[in-house]
Amino acid sequence: MPEPQLALIAFSMMQFKVTASRYDPAAQRLHFTASGERMGIRFTVASHVRCLKDPGTPDRVHLVALVALTDIFKRPSASGR
Repeated sequence: MPEPQLALIAFSMMQFKVTASRYDPAAQRLHFTASGERMGIRFTVASHVRCLKDPGTPDRVHLVALVALTDIFKRPSASGR
């Protein structure tokens, strides 16, 4: 199991851009697509996150996506790595 400091360093090396987003007020969900690079590997993710209110600004959408991506990359992959 990796040391906590190493995990923080790995997540800090993730660079991404939210390419599309929309907020659904009825479902209280932010749907977003993000593309970027983490540890030399390019990725594209389409996901949704529950938000009680519209993030409103691009900076806030980016922060919501960062939290979601951090959670996604914490999960073990299908290969177990």
